[in-house]
Parts: sequence; structure tokens; C-alpha cells
Amino acid sequence: MQFTLENNEVVSLEIVRKARMKHTYLRVTPKGIIVSTNKRTSLKEIEKFVFSKSAWLSKHIQVLALQEQKSTIVSGNSVYFLGKAYKLQIEVEHLLAEASVEFRDDYCCITTPNEYEQNELEALLNLFYKKEALKYISPMVDNWSQKMSLKPTSIGFRKAKSRWGSCSSQNSLSFNYFLMKLPLRVVEYVVVHELAHIKEKNHSKNFWAVVEKYLSNYQEIRNELREFERIIVMG
Repeated sequence: MQFTLENNEVVSLEIVRKARMKHTYLRVTPKGIIVSTNKRTSLKEIEKFVFSKSAWLSKHIQVLALQEQKSTIVSGNSVYFLGKAYKLQIEVEHLLAEASVEFRDDYCCITTPNEYEQNELEALLNLFYKKEALKYISPMVDNWSQKMSLKPTSIGFRKAKSRWGSCSSQNSLSFNYFLMKLPLRVVEYVVVHELAHIKEKNHSKNFWAVVEKYLSNYQEIRNELREFERIIVMG
């Protein structure tokens, strides 16, 4: 259904009802707003609740739209590699055997043998970041693992939208390969952070003491990570 916010912005509104849900929640997606609530909440109550959150919703819709724009792979847009922004330059060379991604000077040059769709360009960049993550992060984990005397059971790489890394209960580490968009000192912080979780599974004082033992300026680097999260598309 269509819904009009306080600023007259028209959005798509989807209502998901769950029997055991006690409260009403809002979520902004590229397709519109999703309201999750219980089966007892009336449509009038839902509309009143959504309308009351108009300012919050408008802000997050704008942020999401900006992220969508940033993530579009077209010539002139920017992509990040190791903390530096590069202008995209997409070219077609029909004599090429396969597509390539190359970062040089201030440009990220993507060359393809034919016109690529967005999903194909995205897959190409993802593969580049994953290969670079293997090259940079794997030895970084080995190095810090020895320094901290904390050994993971395995190391994996994947694309994620909300996490840079994770440590399982079995001490298996997983890293978002989009870490390659960040400066290496920030990547290093994420590596130390996840290795510290092998010893301390939560974010207690003991956990941060482990991180600080090996990275005394971790708070400064952590703030830098938050700044990058505001300007880049995470995953």
C-alpha cells in the first residue's frame, strides 16, 4: 500500500503481522517501509505510528537513497581501496579475453570485453576485493595470531552489510572482504578485535584490555572506522 508521510513524501508501506510480537517496529528498505507488528494492532494505529515517525523515516530514506547512488557502478562514481577514493572509469574493449579491474593513479579502471550489467560489474569488483582480502588479511591474521598467542580454528571471507568481522564460539574468524576499502591500519584493528574475541567472547572491560594491550591507540582507529562507515557502502 502507499502511504504519505508528514512532509507529503509518498512511500510504499508493507505490514507484516506476527502473533507473538509485543511491539511495533519499523524498517526502511530500498523498496519502502516495512512495519512488523502483532495481529491485534489496527490499521489506524499502524498509520498513526508510522506518521509520528515521519522525520526519522525521511532521514533514513535519504541515507538509503544516497547509499544506493554510491553503490551504482558507473563511470564518474567513486570506489574505495585501502582508504583512498578512486574515480570509476569503465571501458569496453571487444578484443579482450576477460574483464579486469585495476587501480592506478586516481582511477579505478574496469575494462570489459562487452557491455556489462550492474550485477556483472558488482561481481567483478567483489571478486577483486575478495582476492585482495586473501592477499592482505590472511598474513595479517597469522602475524597478529602469533603476537597475541591466540589461534583461530579457521579464517573465512564473505560479503556482509552490517559486520566487518566475527568470531564464532568455535573460534572461527570471518572477515568482510569489503575491509579492503579501508586503510590497512583500520583493517589491522578489525583483525586484532576479532582475535581478542577468541579470549573474551563479549565486549567487556577484559576484552578491551586485550585489544588495548596490542593496539594502544585502538579508540582513535575505531573512530576512524566509524567515519569511513559514514562515507562508504559497507557491503
